[in-house]
Amino acid sequence: MKKEIKNIEGKMMPQNIELEKSVLGCIISYPEAYDLVASMLKPEHFYSTENSSIYKAIQQVMLEFKAVDLMSLSVQLKKNGEFETIGGYYYIANLNNESSYFANVEAHSLIIIQKFLQRELIFFSNNLLQNAYSETIDCFDLIDKAGNEINNMLNVIESKKAKRLDQVAKEVLDDCFKAMTEDKPSGVPISIFNLQKQTNGWRNGNLIILAARPAMGKTAVGLDYAYHPSKLGIPVGFFSLEMTAKELAGRLMSKESSISSQKINNNTVNTYELTALRKDCLVFKELPLYIDDTPALSIQRLRSKAFRMKREYGIKLLVLDYLQLMDGAQEGDNREQEISKISRGLKKLAKELEIPIIALSQLSRQVESRPSKKPQLSDLRDSGAIEQDADMVIFLLRPEYYNQNSYMYGNEEIHTNGLMVHIIAKFRGGQVGEIRNRWVAETTSIADWDKPISNDLIKIENNYNFLND
Repeated sequence: MKKEIKNIEGKMMPQNIELEKSVLGCIISYPEAYDLVASMLKPEHFYSTENSSIYKAIQQVMLEFKAVDLMSLSVQLKKNGEFETIGGYYYIANLNNESSYFANVEAHSLIIIQKFLQRELIFFSNNLLQNAYSETIDCFDLIDKAGNEINNMLNVIESKKAKRLDQVAKEVLDDCFKAMTEDKPSGVPISIFNLQKQTNGWRNGNLIILAARPAMGKTAVGLDYAYHPSKLGIPVGFFSLEMTAKELAGRLMSKESSISSQKINNNTVNTYELTALRKDCLVFKELPLYIDDTPALSIQRLRSKAFRMKREYGIKLLVLDYLQLMDGAQEGDNREQEISKISRGLKKLAKELEIPIIALSQLSRQVESRPSKKPQLSDLRDSGAIEQDADMVIFLLRPEYYNQNSYMYGNEEIHTNGLMVHIIAKFRGGQVGEIRNRWVAETTSIADWDKPISNDLIKIENNYNFLND
Protein backbone atom coordinates (compact mmCIF):
# COMPACT_ATOMS: atom_id res chain seq x y z
CA MET A 1 0.00 0.00 0.00
CA LYS A 2 1.40 3.35 -1.07
CA LYS A 3 1.95 6.04 1.56
CA GLU A 4 -0.04 9.22 1.11
CA ILE A 5 2.53 11.97 0.59
CA LYS A 6 1.71 15.63 0.01
CA ASN A 7 3.67 17.06 -2.89
CA ILE A 8 5.18 20.51 -2.73
CA GLU A 9 3.36 22.48 -5.39
CA GLY A 10 5.04 22.10 -8.77
CA LYS A 11 7.37 19.32 -7.55
CA MET A 12 7.32 15.72 -8.76
CA MET A 13 7.99 12.90 -6.32
CA PRO A 14 11.56 11.50 -6.58
CA GLN A 15 11.40 8.53 -8.97
CA ASN A 16 12.93 6.90 -12.03
CA ILE A 17 10.46 4.45 -13.53
CA GLU A 18 12.56 3.83 -16.64
CA LEU A 19 15.50 2.77 -14.45
CA GLU A 20 13.18 0.46 -12.49
CA LYS A 21 12.13 -1.18 -15.75
CA SER A 22 15.73 -1.58 -16.90
CA VAL A 23 16.73 -3.34 -13.62
CA LEU A 24 13.76 -5.72 -13.89
CA GLY A 25 14.58 -6.37 -17.55
CA CYS A 26 18.19 -7.15 -16.63
CA ILE A 27 17.10 -9.68 -13.96
CA ILE A 28 14.74 -11.37 -16.44
CA SER A 29 17.48 -11.50 -19.12
CA TYR A 30 20.27 -12.45 -16.69
CA PRO A 31 18.81 -14.22 -13.61
CA GLU A 32 22.24 -14.17 -11.94
CA ALA A 33 21.85 -10.39 -11.69
CA TYR A 34 19.25 -11.02 -8.98
CA ASP A 35 22.00 -12.35 -6.70
CA LEU A 36 23.81 -9.00 -6.91
CA VAL A 37 20.83 -6.96 -5.75
CA ALA A 38 18.69 -9.34 -3.67
CA SER A 39 20.26 -8.37 -0.32
CA MET A 40 19.50 -4.67 -0.74
CA LEU A 41 16.63 -4.21 -3.22
CA LYS A 42 13.07 -4.75 -1.90
CA PRO A 43 9.64 -4.52 -3.62
CA GLU A 44 8.73 -1.40 -1.59
CA HIS A 45 11.72 0.46 -3.07
CA PHE A 46 9.98 0.67 -6.47
CA TYR A 47 7.84 3.73 -7.11
CA SER A 48 5.72 2.05 -9.78
CA THR A 49 3.13 -0.35 -8.33
CA GLU A 50 3.49 -2.54 -11.44
CA ASN A 51 7.27 -2.77 -11.07
CA SER A 52 6.95 -3.50 -7.36
CA SER A 53 4.53 -6.38 -8.09
CA ILE A 54 6.86 -7.83 -10.74
CA TYR A 55 9.92 -7.71 -8.45
CA LYS A 56 7.91 -9.37 -5.68
CA ALA A 57 6.96 -12.13 -8.13
CA ILE A 58 10.63 -12.53 -9.12
CA GLN A 59 11.49 -13.04 -5.42
CA GLN A 60 8.79 -15.70 -5.09
CA VAL A 61 9.95 -17.54 -8.21
CA MET A 62 13.54 -17.49 -6.99
CA LEU A 63 12.50 -18.89 -3.61
CA GLU A 64 11.07 -21.93 -5.41
CA PHE A 65 14.38 -22.37 -7.31
CA LYS A 66 12.68 -21.90 -10.67
CA ALA A 67 14.01 -20.08 -13.72
CA VAL A 68 12.87 -16.46 -14.08
CA ASP A 69 11.32 -15.97 -17.50
CA LEU A 70 8.17 -14.60 -19.10
CA MET A 71 6.11 -17.72 -18.40
CA SER A 72 7.17 -18.32 -14.78
CA LEU A 73 6.59 -14.65 -13.92
CA SER A 74 3.16 -14.68 -15.58
CA VAL A 75 2.11 -17.77 -13.61
CA GLN A 76 3.28 -16.22 -10.33
CA LEU A 77 1.58 -12.89 -11.03
CA LYS A 78 -1.67 -14.74 -11.78
CA LYS A 79 -1.36 -16.55 -8.45
CA ASN A 80 -0.93 -13.18 -6.76
CA GLY A 81 -3.96 -11.79 -8.61
CA GLU A 82 -1.84 -9.03 -10.17
CA PHE A 83 -1.30 -10.22 -13.73
CA GLU A 84 -3.95 -8.01 -15.34
CA THR A 85 -3.22 -4.96 -13.16
CA ILE A 86 0.44 -4.81 -14.24
CA GLY A 87 -0.47 -4.87 -17.94
CA GLY A 88 -0.23 -8.59 -18.73
CA TYR A 89 2.22 -10.24 -21.17
CA TYR A 90 2.79 -7.01 -23.08
CA TYR A 91 4.25 -5.13 -20.09
CA ILE A 92 6.53 -8.01 -19.02
CA ALA A 93 7.74 -8.68 -22.58
CA ASN A 94 8.66 -5.01 -23.06
CA LEU A 95 10.92 -5.15 -19.99
CA ASN A 96 13.40 -7.24 -22.00
CA ASN A 97 13.75 -4.39 -24.47
CA GLU A 98 14.64 -1.93 -21.69
CA SER A 99 17.19 -4.13 -19.91
CA SER A 100 20.27 -2.42 -18.47
CA TYR A 101 23.76 -3.87 -18.80
CA PHE A 102 24.53 -6.65 -16.30
CA ALA A 103 27.55 -4.69 -14.99
CA ASN A 104 25.35 -1.70 -14.15
CA VAL A 105 22.49 -3.47 -12.34
CA GLU A 106 23.97 -2.94 -8.86
CA ALA A 107 24.60 0.79 -9.39
CA HIS A 108 21.13 1.25 -10.92
CA SER A 109 19.52 -0.55 -7.97
CA LEU A 110 21.25 1.85 -5.57
CA ILE A 111 19.73 4.79 -7.46
CA ILE A 112 16.26 3.20 -7.08
CA ILE A 113 16.89 2.89 -3.33
CA GLN A 114 18.07 6.50 -3.12
CA LYS A 115 14.84 7.67 -4.77
CA PHE A 116 12.89 5.54 -2.27
CA LEU A 117 14.77 7.14 0.65
CA GLN A 118 14.02 10.60 -0.72
CA ARG A 119 10.31 9.73 -0.78
CA GLU A 120 10.56 8.32 2.75
CA LEU A 121 12.19 11.55 3.94
CA ILE A 122 9.34 13.57 2.42
CA PHE A 123 6.75 11.35 4.10
CA PHE A 124 8.69 11.44 7.38
CA SER A 125 9.04 15.23 7.28
CA ASN A 126 5.34 15.75 6.56
CA ASN A 127 4.38 13.41 9.39
CA LEU A 128 6.87 15.03 11.79
CA LEU A 129 5.52 18.47 10.94
CA GLN A 130 1.91 17.43 11.63
CA ASN A 131 2.85 15.75 14.94
CA ALA A 132 4.91 18.77 16.02
CA TYR A 133 1.71 20.85 15.95
CA SER A 134 -0.11 18.33 18.15
CA GLU A 135 -0.68 19.23 21.82
CA THR A 136 -1.13 15.56 22.82
CA ILE A 137 2.29 14.23 21.74
CA ASP A 138 5.31 14.62 24.03
CA CYS A 139 8.02 16.50 22.13
CA PHE A 140 10.86 14.41 23.64
CA ASP A 141 9.16 11.18 22.55
CA LEU A 142 8.71 12.71 19.11
CA ILE A 143 12.42 13.61 18.90
CA ASP A 144 13.45 10.08 19.98
CA LYS A 145 11.07 8.56 17.44
CA ALA A 146 12.46 10.84 14.75
CA GLY A 147 16.02 9.74 15.57
CA ASN A 148 15.04 6.08 15.35
CA GLU A 149 13.30 6.64 12.02
CA ILE A 150 16.42 8.27 10.59
CA ASN A 151 18.58 5.37 11.84
CA ASN A 152 16.17 2.88 10.26
CA MET A 153 16.45 4.69 6.95
CA LEU A 154 20.24 4.50 7.11
CA ASN A 155 19.97 0.74 7.69
CA VAL A 156 17.86 0.17 4.55
CA ILE A 157 20.89 -0.78 2.45
CA GLU A 158 22.47 -4.05 3.56
CA SER A 159 26.17 -3.22 3.56
CA LYS A 160 27.62 -6.47 4.91
CA LYS A 161 28.48 -9.24 2.50
CA ALA A 162 29.64 -12.79 3.09
CA LYS A 163 33.40 -13.24 3.32
CA ARG A 164 35.55 -16.17 2.27
CA LEU A 165 37.05 -18.15 5.12
CA ASP A 166 40.62 -17.23 4.11
CA GLN A 167 39.71 -13.50 4.28
CA VAL A 168 38.35 -13.84 7.80
CA ALA A 169 41.34 -15.97 8.86
CA LYS A 170 43.69 -13.26 7.56
CA GLU A 171 41.86 -10.66 9.66
CA VAL A 172 42.29 -12.86 12.75
CA LEU A 173 46.03 -13.26 12.04
CA ASP A 174 46.38 -9.49 11.52
CA ASP A 175 44.67 -8.85 14.87
CA CYS A 176 46.99 -11.33 16.61
CA PHE A 177 50.08 -9.77 15.02
CA LYS A 178 48.94 -6.25 15.91
CA ALA A 179 48.26 -7.23 19.53
CA MET A 180 51.69 -8.90 19.76
CA THR A 181 53.75 -6.13 18.15
CA GLU A 182 51.94 -3.19 19.74
CA ASP A 183 51.60 -4.92 23.13
CA LYS A 184 47.95 -3.86 23.31
CA PRO A 185 44.83 -5.93 24.07
CA SER A 186 42.65 -6.80 21.09
CA GLY A 187 39.59 -5.58 23.03
CA VAL A 188 38.77 -2.68 25.34
CA PRO A 189 41.23 -2.97 28.27
CA ILE A 190 40.18 -4.07 31.80
CA SER A 191 41.70 -2.81 35.05
CA ILE A 192 41.74 -6.22 36.81
CA PHE A 193 44.96 -7.85 35.56
CA ASN A 194 43.84 -11.50 35.74
CA LEU A 195 40.53 -10.76 34.02
CA GLN A 196 42.39 -8.84 31.31
CA LYS A 197 44.79 -11.77 30.93
CA GLN A 198 41.95 -14.29 30.53
CA THR A 199 39.78 -12.27 28.13
CA ASN A 200 42.32 -9.96 26.40
CA GLY A 201 39.80 -7.16 26.80
CA TRP A 202 36.12 -6.68 26.02
CA ARG A 203 35.45 -7.68 22.41
CA ASN A 204 33.56 -5.67 19.81
CA GLY A 205 29.98 -6.78 19.20
CA ASN A 206 29.83 -8.72 22.47
CA LEU A 207 27.14 -8.42 25.12
CA ILE A 208 28.64 -8.91 28.59
CA ILE A 209 26.27 -9.42 31.52
CA LEU A 210 27.62 -8.44 34.94
CA ALA A 211 25.19 -9.84 37.50
CA ALA A 212 25.00 -9.87 41.29
CA ARG A 213 22.70 -9.60 44.26
CA PRO A 214 22.12 -6.12 45.73
CA ALA A 215 25.02 -4.67 47.76
CA MET A 216 27.63 -6.84 46.01
CA GLY A 217 29.17 -3.79 44.30
CA LYS A 218 28.12 -4.27 40.69
CA THR A 219 27.72 -0.52 40.05
CA ALA A 220 31.23 0.09 41.42
CA VAL A 221 32.63 -2.66 39.20
CA GLY A 222 30.71 -1.45 36.13
CA LEU A 223 31.97 2.07 36.78
CA ASP A 224 35.53 0.77 37.07
CA TYR A 225 35.15 -1.04 33.74
CA ALA A 226 34.16 2.30 32.18
CA TYR A 227 36.69 4.47 34.01
CA HIS A 228 39.84 2.43 33.29
CA PRO A 229 39.71 2.59 29.46
CA SER A 230 38.69 6.25 29.57
CA LYS A 231 41.92 6.99 31.49
CA LEU A 232 43.74 5.43 28.52
CA GLY A 233 41.97 7.83 26.15
CA ILE A 234 39.27 5.39 24.97
CA PRO A 235 35.81 7.05 24.75
CA VAL A 236 33.19 5.29 26.91
CA GLY A 237 29.45 5.81 27.38
CA PHE A 238 27.84 5.04 30.76
CA PHE A 239 24.04 4.88 31.07
CA SER A 240 22.92 4.99 34.70
CA LEU A 241 19.25 4.20 35.32
CA GLU A 242 19.73 3.87 39.08
CA MET A 243 22.24 6.44 40.36
CA THR A 244 22.57 10.09 39.38
CA ALA A 245 25.55 11.38 37.41
CA LYS A 246 26.65 13.33 40.52
CA GLU A 247 26.69 10.17 42.64
CA LEU A 248 28.77 8.35 40.05
CA ALA A 249 31.16 11.29 39.78
CA GLY A 250 31.48 11.24 43.59
CA ARG A 251 32.50 7.59 43.49
CA LEU A 252 35.15 8.24 40.87
CA MET A 253 36.44 11.22 42.85
CA SER A 254 36.70 8.93 45.87
CA LYS A 255 38.59 6.33 43.84
CA GLU A 256 41.01 8.93 42.51
CA SER A 257 41.64 10.65 45.86
CA SER A 258 41.10 7.76 48.33
CA ILE A 259 38.73 10.00 50.31
CA SER A 260 35.56 8.28 51.55
CA SER A 261 32.84 8.24 48.90
CA GLN A 262 30.24 8.65 51.63
CA LYS A 263 31.86 11.91 52.79
CA ILE A 264 31.99 13.19 49.20
CA ASN A 265 28.37 12.36 48.36
CA ASN A 266 27.15 13.67 51.74
CA ASN A 267 29.15 16.89 51.28
CA THR A 268 30.93 16.44 54.62
CA VAL A 269 34.56 16.74 53.47
CA ASN A 270 36.80 19.15 55.37
CA THR A 271 38.98 21.92 53.93
CA TYR A 272 42.03 19.70 53.50
CA GLU A 273 40.04 16.96 51.76
CA LEU A 274 38.31 19.45 49.48
CA THR A 275 41.66 20.87 48.36
CA ALA A 276 42.98 17.34 47.79
CA LEU A 277 39.88 16.49 45.74
CA ARG A 278 40.41 19.52 43.51
CA LYS A 279 44.02 18.48 42.92
CA ASP A 280 43.32 14.80 42.22
CA CYS A 281 40.29 15.42 40.01
CA LEU A 282 42.14 17.64 37.53
CA VAL A 283 42.67 14.41 35.60
CA PHE A 284 38.94 14.33 34.79
CA LYS A 285 39.32 17.26 32.37
CA GLU A 286 40.80 15.05 29.67
CA LEU A 287 38.75 11.87 30.27
CA PRO A 288 36.38 10.85 27.44
CA LEU A 289 33.80 9.31 29.83
CA TYR A 290 30.20 10.35 29.07
CA ILE A 291 27.48 9.72 31.69
CA ASP A 292 23.75 9.72 30.86
CA ASP A 293 21.45 9.32 33.89
CA THR A 294 18.10 9.41 32.07
CA PRO A 295 15.73 7.13 34.05
CA ALA A 296 13.53 4.33 32.64
CA LEU A 297 15.05 4.24 29.16
CA SER A 298 13.38 2.06 26.56
CA ILE A 299 15.57 -0.01 24.22
CA GLN A 300 14.53 2.30 21.35
CA ARG A 301 15.56 5.43 23.23
CA LEU A 302 18.81 3.82 24.41
CA ARG A 303 19.58 2.87 20.82
CA SER A 304 19.00 6.45 19.66
CA LYS A 305 21.21 7.89 22.43
CA ALA A 306 23.94 5.28 21.89
CA PHE A 307 24.11 5.96 18.14
CA ARG A 308 24.39 9.67 18.92
CA MET A 309 27.25 9.01 21.40
CA LYS A 310 28.98 6.88 18.78
CA ARG A 311 28.56 9.57 16.14
CA GLU A 312 29.56 12.55 18.32
CA TYR A 313 32.15 11.04 20.68
CA GLY A 314 33.23 7.82 18.96
CA ILE A 315 32.55 5.61 22.01
CA LYS A 316 34.28 2.22 22.04
CA LEU A 317 32.42 0.76 25.05
CA LEU A 318 28.94 1.14 26.50
CA VAL A 319 28.01 0.30 30.12
CA LEU A 320 24.38 0.05 31.25
CA ASP A 321 23.35 0.11 34.93
CA TYR A 322 21.10 -1.81 35.03
CA LEU A 323 19.03 -3.99 32.71
CA GLN A 324 15.92 -4.56 34.88
CA LEU A 325 15.37 -0.80 35.26
CA MET A 326 14.85 -0.36 31.53
CA ASP A 327 11.35 0.37 30.28
CA GLY A 328 10.16 -2.47 28.07
CA ALA A 329 6.44 -2.03 28.61
CA GLN A 330 4.32 -3.07 25.67
CA GLU A 331 0.66 -3.96 25.73
CA GLY A 332 0.17 -7.67 26.33
CA ASP A 333 3.77 -8.40 27.34
CA ASN A 334 4.62 -9.97 30.69
CA ARG A 335 7.85 -9.14 32.51
CA GLU A 336 9.74 -12.09 31.05
CA GLN A 337 8.82 -11.06 27.51
CA GLU A 338 9.85 -7.46 28.23
CA ILE A 339 13.28 -8.46 29.54
CA SER A 340 13.75 -10.87 26.62
CA LYS A 341 13.14 -8.05 24.13
CA ILE A 342 15.50 -5.75 26.02
CA SER A 343 18.21 -8.43 26.13
CA ARG A 344 17.94 -9.18 22.40
CA GLY A 345 17.86 -5.46 21.68
CA LEU A 346 21.12 -4.96 23.58
CA LYS A 347 22.82 -7.80 21.70
CA LYS A 348 21.63 -6.37 18.38
CA LEU A 349 22.83 -2.89 19.42
CA ALA A 350 26.30 -4.23 20.28
CA LYS A 351 26.61 -5.70 16.79
CA GLU A 352 25.23 -2.59 15.09
CA LEU A 353 27.60 -0.26 16.94
CA GLU A 354 30.45 -2.80 16.69
CA ILE A 355 31.43 -2.16 20.31
CA PRO A 356 31.15 -4.22 23.52
CA ILE A 357 28.15 -3.54 25.75
CA ILE A 358 28.35 -4.36 29.47
CA ALA A 359 24.87 -4.63 30.99
CA LEU A 360 24.51 -4.92 34.75
CA SER A 361 21.78 -7.25 35.97
CA GLN A 362 20.07 -8.31 39.18
CA LEU A 363 20.02 -11.92 40.40
CA SER A 364 17.04 -13.68 41.94
CA ARG A 365 16.75 -14.48 45.65
CA GLN A 366 17.52 -18.16 45.00
CA VAL A 367 21.20 -17.30 45.60
CA GLU A 368 20.48 -16.52 49.25
CA SER A 369 19.13 -20.05 49.92
CA ARG A 370 22.45 -21.75 49.07
CA PRO A 371 25.06 -22.26 51.79
CA SER A 372 27.87 -21.22 49.40
CA LYS A 373 25.91 -18.16 48.09
CA LYS A 374 27.46 -18.82 44.67
CA PRO A 375 25.27 -17.61 41.79
CA GLN A 376 24.31 -19.83 38.85
CA LEU A 377 23.10 -19.02 35.34
CA SER A 378 19.57 -20.02 36.34
CA ASP A 379 19.60 -17.15 38.88
CA LEU A 380 19.51 -14.46 36.16
CA ARG A 381 16.38 -12.55 37.03
CA ASP A 382 13.17 -12.34 34.97
CA SER A 383 14.32 -14.12 31.80
CA GLY A 384 16.41 -17.00 30.49
CA ALA A 385 16.95 -14.93 27.32
CA ILE A 386 19.65 -12.94 29.15
CA GLU A 387 21.77 -16.09 29.47
CA GLN A 388 21.03 -17.03 25.86
CA ASP A 389 21.84 -13.63 24.31
CA ALA A 390 24.97 -12.89 26.35
CA ASP A 391 28.42 -13.65 24.97
CA MET A 392 29.78 -13.52 28.50
CA VAL A 393 28.18 -13.75 31.95
CA ILE A 394 30.13 -12.65 35.04
CA PHE A 395 28.80 -13.01 38.58
CA LEU A 396 30.12 -11.00 41.53
CA LEU A 397 30.41 -12.52 45.00
CA ARG A 398 31.69 -11.01 48.26
CA PRO A 399 31.74 -13.84 50.83
CA GLU A 400 32.50 -11.34 53.59
CA TYR A 401 29.04 -9.82 53.08
CA TYR A 402 27.53 -13.16 54.15
CA ASN A 403 29.84 -13.36 57.21
CA GLN A 404 31.92 -16.14 55.64
CA ASN A 405 35.47 -16.06 57.04
CA SER A 406 37.08 -18.25 54.38
CA TYR A 407 36.59 -19.11 50.71
CA MET A 408 37.83 -22.04 48.63
CA TYR A 409 39.57 -20.44 45.68
CA GLY A 410 40.53 -23.44 43.58
CA ASN A 411 42.40 -25.74 45.94
CA GLU A 412 43.39 -22.87 48.23
CA GLU A 413 41.42 -21.69 51.23
CA ILE A 414 41.79 -17.91 51.48
CA HIS A 415 40.53 -15.26 53.90
CA THR A 416 37.53 -13.20 52.84
CA ASN A 417 38.66 -9.83 54.22
CA GLY A 418 38.22 -7.46 51.24
CA LEU A 419 37.69 -10.39 48.84
CA MET A 420 35.54 -10.08 45.73
CA VAL A 421 35.27 -12.96 43.27
CA HIS A 422 34.52 -12.62 39.56
CA ILE A 423 32.79 -15.86 38.56
CA ILE A 424 32.88 -16.26 34.78
CA ALA A 425 29.88 -18.55 34.24
CA LYS A 426 29.67 -18.22 30.44
CA PHE A 427 32.30 -17.19 27.93
CA ARG A 428 31.81 -17.91 24.23
CA GLY A 429 35.35 -16.85 23.48
CA GLY A 430 37.25 -18.61 26.25
CA GLN A 431 37.28 -20.54 29.51
CA VAL A 432 34.96 -20.11 32.46
CA GLY A 433 36.34 -19.92 35.99
CA GLU A 434 36.93 -17.65 38.98
CA ILE A 435 39.13 -14.57 39.38
CA ARG A 436 39.73 -12.85 42.71
CA ASN A 437 40.12 -9.14 43.20
CA ARG A 438 40.07 -6.73 46.13
CA TRP A 439 36.99 -4.79 47.27
CA VAL A 440 37.92 -1.40 48.74
CA ALA A 441 34.87 -0.51 50.85
CA GLU A 442 36.07 2.96 51.86
CA THR A 443 36.09 4.19 48.27
CA THR A 444 33.54 1.66 46.89
CA SER A 445 36.03 0.56 44.25
CA ILE A 446 37.98 -2.52 43.17
CA ALA A 447 41.65 -3.32 42.70
CA ASP A 448 43.87 -6.30 41.90
CA TRP A 449 44.03 -8.81 44.74
CA ASP A 450 47.80 -8.44 45.00
CA LYS A 451 47.65 -4.64 45.26
CA PRO A 452 48.65 -3.59 48.82
CA ILE A 453 45.95 -1.70 50.71
CA SER A 454 48.70 0.55 52.08
CA ASN A 455 48.93 2.24 48.65
CA ASP A 456 45.67 4.06 49.39
CA LEU A 457 47.00 5.20 52.76
CA ILE A 458 50.19 6.45 51.12
CA LYS A 459 48.10 8.48 48.64
CA ILE A 460 46.10 10.09 51.46
CA GLU A 461 49.33 10.92 53.26
CA ASN A 462 50.80 12.47 50.09
CA ASN A 463 47.69 14.62 49.71
CA TYR A 464 48.10 16.04 53.21
CA ASN A 465 51.83 16.58 52.61
CA PHE A 466 50.91 18.49 49.46
CA LEU A 467 48.55 20.71 51.42
CA ASN A 468 51.18 21.48 54.04
CA ASP A 469 53.93 22.38 51.57
